[in-house]
Amino acid sequence: MKNLILITAILFFFGHCFAADSISSGQGSLGQAMVNPGYYEKPAWFKESFLDLAEDLQEANENNKKLFLYFHQDGCPYCEKLLKDNFSRKDIVNKMQRSYDLLEINIWGDKTITLLSGEEVSEKEFARQMKVMFTPTSLILDNKGIEQFRMNGYYAPDKFTAVLDYVLLTAARKPSFNDYYLQQRQSLVNNIQSDLHTEAFIYKGSDLSSWADSSKKPLLILFEQTNCPECNELHGDAFRRMPVYQQIKRFSIAQININSSKSIITPDGQSMTEKQFSEQLTIQYTPSMIFYNSKNHEVFRSEAYLKGFHVQALLEYISSGAYISEPQFQRFIQKKADKMHEQGIIVELWK
Repeated sequence: MKNLILITAILFFFGHCFAADSISSGQGSLGQAMVNPGYYEKPAWFKESFLDLAEDLQEANENNKKLFLYFHQDGCPYCEKLLKDNFSRKDIVNKMQRSYDLLEINIWGDKTITLLSGEEVSEKEFARQMKVMFTPTSLILDNKGIEQFRMNGYYAPDKFTAVLDYVLLTAARKPSFNDYYLQQRQSLVNNIQSDLHTEAFIYKGSDLSSWADSSKKPLLILFEQTNCPECNELHGDAFRRMPVYQQIKRFSIAQININSSKSIITPDGQSMTEKQFSEQLTIQYTPSMIFYNSKNHEVFRSEAYLKGFHVQALLEYISSGAYISEPQFQRFIQKKADKMHEQGIIVELWK
């Protein structure tokens, strides 16, 4: 099943970047350092490039490297976390410098990018074409310039490292990334959480098709796994916040264990295991949230680390139907934050 709108995304979100769009178009003002508010200094080892992708790809191939496209925006706390927590680690930096050429792309930027086809577009147009909904989004290309792996949003250092290693595997039949990551992680874990989190609002049956048909609410499926710190945070923090809970009540919610052999009936009526369903949907991050419309067709997905405010905004984006008229989630977030500021409400993005 292919999603209608691909968030193949870690993460979009902004501290001072609520005005990022107007700034990029010349309507904002620069700070004293002549940079946009929320600008983060990039590591010196990032590749210097004229953003001609054919030339960059050729150079990467000649050096036996992969081309790594890093989509970001100023003021994005998740981008800052990637820079400070991941790109400051010596082991990650060494892997990146040895095996990857990283190109940074501002999703609101106006620099010219020459595509592999020879077409010239702006950074923001390229981000739109690549369906970047969240920042940071990282795309790793193969030696022909075809997307090989996508990280939607922020990945913690251990998972980020696993991706870097996984992409470089040359085995003819390598495992799915989820299986690979699970193997890597279980070798380091002593106390394995045996069960998923349970919530009163989560459907406990196995026939998602019939259950969704009988429900008058949009369907949300949570894809999770045991021993998942990010899942722990979603249930222990975000779902315990009243604004989030108010939105949760507008959905029919099911839960899938991406490693389970339990048999289910999928929303479109197929019989398979939870693991097979997860692989069919190419789930590679937990927790992922996939939303369906009244016809049990996927309309939106989130596959990235989200804090409470963004979980609330995501649920509101779907439950209100805003995703139909506003296909760019970031613009919805920006409008919501601006409105809250006008009402004197402090937006705590990182709490």
